[in-house]
Amino acid sequence: MARLHRLKAKIIKLHYKRLQAITIDARDPTIFQGENPSLFHLIQTRKRREARMILDIRDENEILQTTTRGILNTFVGHMKRKYDPIQVDDECVDQMVNARHIRVAEEWRDILDMPITAEELQTVVHRAAGNKTPGHDGIGKEFFKKNWNTIKDDMLTMFNQMYSTGKIGKQQKHGIVVCISKTTTPKTPADYRPITLLNTGYKILGRIVASHLRPILVEILHPSQHGGVQGGGIFDAVATIRDAIAYAEKTQSPLCVLSLDFSEAFDRISHSYLMKLLEVYGFSTKMIALMKNMYEEAYSSIHINGHTTGAIPIQCGVRQGCPLSMLLFALCLNPLLWLLN
Repeated sequence: MARLHRLKAKIIKLHYKRLQAITIDARDPTIFQGENPSLFHLIQTRKRREARMILDIRDENEILQTTTRGILNTFVGHMKRKYDPIQVDDECVDQMVNARHIRVAEEWRDILDMPITAEELQTVVHRAAGNKTPGHDGIGKEFFKKNWNTIKDDMLTMFNQMYSTGKIGKQQKHGIVVCISKTTTPKTPADYRPITLLNTGYKILGRIVASHLRPILVEILHPSQHGGVQGGGIFDAVATIRDAIAYAEKTQSPLCVLSLDFSEAFDRISHSYLMKLLEVYGFSTKMIALMKNMYEEAYSSIHINGHTTGAIPIQCGVRQGCPLSMLLFALCLNPLLWLLN
């Protein structure tokens, strides 16, 4: 009987630990407000986890990898090649950056260089949705919200120091890459979309910089650029195409609709091209230094099947999950739109 009680105690303890693990995923839509996680939620969580498992993958030599080490090594090799520095042609870069462009006005440069205000920081911290998966440091947005009155002064000092000097620690830029399948039957790492989970502090800084840039982009981006523009969106682009087709049909005018598919667009941005563009647009030295430090010497680890790899240098692209990604991509695309025009 004593042995049975000890076994029961172990089972209860184990079940309690599993329930604690469930509470981490409080966004589960099957959990009603105020409801405690139960065995049902444990089973559902396990099913979702198993559905996301990568059981096999083909490496660059078409060899099927089924072991944990083999799968991880395959993804690490793929990501290292993917994020190696992009070799660019200097003449082509010069042609792009010398295309027609509008420089940032002097008054905008002064506004960009102004310190972050307490009201601005509070708005950014409290506006973003909660229950987001934390980054490498494990600190979620809820920590900043719940402890705001205690840490707000230190946060303001810290973010203003990063904003004014452009100095950001490597740990702060360290991301965790999770791979989301792009097809129903993924076979190679290329069939997965890498999403970077960034530290909350890094994302807060990114949102502040993005809020400063959006009003400026309205003035310097090509009129046909809808992505990344304040008040713009995909529906504006669709409406423009629809109106052009309607006009061509009404006037019997010839029309060509060209669709360009930018494969892995965010991942194929050269950092040297991006930094040169920022100079041509006339951003201040302080702002360029901040952008440079946010993206240079950045690292990410890959998280697959419950295992996390070592750090991989990210030497190209704008990071999926970064609040600045869409804006920086729009800036890089802008010279092409002027040339096509």
